[in-house]
Amino acid sequence: MGEVFAGRYELIDPIAAGGMGTVWRVHDRADGQLKAAKMLHQSDAAMLLRFVREQGLRIDHTHIVTPQSWAGVDDRVLFTMPLVAGGSVSMLIRKHGALPPRWIGRLVDQTLQALEAVHAAGIVHRDVKPGNLLLEPTGRGVPHLRLGDFGIAVPTDEARLTHVAMLIGTAGYMPPEQHLGADPDPSADVYALGMVTLEMLTATKPPREPAPLDTTSLRTGDPARDAVVDLIAAATAYDPAARPTAAQLRAHPALRLLLALPPDPADPITITDVFPPLPGAGIDQATAAFTATPPPPPPPPSAPAAALTGAPTVGPAGPLPPPPPPRRTHEETLHQPLPAPARTGVLAPVLLLVAGLLGLVASGWLLLG
Repeated sequence: MGEVFAGRYELIDPIAAGGMGTVWRVHDRADGQLKAAKMLHQSDAAMLLRFVREQGLRIDHTHIVTPQSWAGVDDRVLFTMPLVAGGSVSMLIRKHGALPPRWIGRLVDQTLQALEAVHAAGIVHRDVKPGNLLLEPTGRGVPHLRLGDFGIAVPTDEARLTHVAMLIGTAGYMPPEQHLGADPDPSADVYALGMVTLEMLTATKPPREPAPLDTTSLRTGDPARDAVVDLIAAATAYDPAARPTAAQLRAHPALRLLLALPPDPADPITITDVFPPLPGAGIDQATAAFTATPPPPPPPPSAPAAALTGAPTVGPAGPLPPPPPPRRTHEETLHQPLPAPARTGVLAPVLLLVAGLLGLVASGWLLLG
């Protein structure tokens, strides 16, 4: 058993690490569920404030990982969230390379749905990247994406927690205006999604330094691929004012085309559970196997019981003597033949005669004497 944090959360194994802390797979003893839990060491007040802010961002949406509960012990705090077990878009690209346009359309649409809800709540995520786009294990079915890690998300109407010269985000996905010190804006999330889309199409990470993106070389004449390029071009416009909102990009004709693509029977992509079995799974399986085995036969009956049933009894020292014959009823006894008299032989009568003679001699001596 691993460490039990705050008397409730059993730490099983670390599953991710980032600038804000380590994410663990935990067992919540209060409800018996497996969850993800982000744990932070309180290194400074600003980081702790971001941590508390992330815990407070509760946007209930099917494509968003929503924090559930929190706890603190000494210099450590954690909060839990649903465990999304199918890995991330980053892992999907590493495993399969460039993704088919149909998959890209589905993943972009679901991310845009999440961003619509985030921006409607007055929040900028600021860290949209493949590693934060988590996937449920849906097998070969339609993917289900969840936007996670709101560690550096910021409400647009609250004070900033960083110095002017400090960049917050992941290189390659930050828009050019952010490098110039612009305030967080929803258009920055749309730009980041455009760069994620480019990575899904090419299986190549975007350049760290932002620059105007020429999409001409990405076009091949294939309608589906060119539709993906159209989305990239719209989302990554160098001027933030020229970028569509999340809602506008969802309505883009190119995305409508991608969502209408039929399934491909030859599609090799499968999203499965990426986490290893729990440490005690082998023991549980052995226990289940033992339970499923038929119980052993009952112990042999004791000697008296065996005598009544007529069954042979075998104990540790070998077979017991045979049981006595059953008692006969009175009627059975009356009808049994009498046993033949036993023969005593010749020696017994001789001895009786000698004894009688000695007795007579002794009596005559006493009378004459």
